[in-house]
Amino acid sequence: MRYFLVICKRGHYGRGNFIEIGFAIKASHLIEAMDKAKKMPAVKHSQGIIQAKEITLTEYQEYRTISAYKRLTGVR
Repeated sequence: MRYFLVICKRGHYGRGNFIEIGFAIKASHLIEAMDKAKKMPAVKHSQGIIQAKEITLTEYQEYRTISAYKRLTGVR
């Protein structure tokens, strides 16, 4: 298995507004990780992924210690 960080658009902030949300996902390849991220709750499913990259096991474990829904950035 490989580890990925997938940044998506989180909805429910009004029309045209979103917050970036990052998920640490374990998958066999990048496309599978992006598909899993698009199916997560609160993600704008019809819009594209902002960024996806492979990360190390240590980075994966760090991201998994705090819920992605509590690790929020600013509204766009």
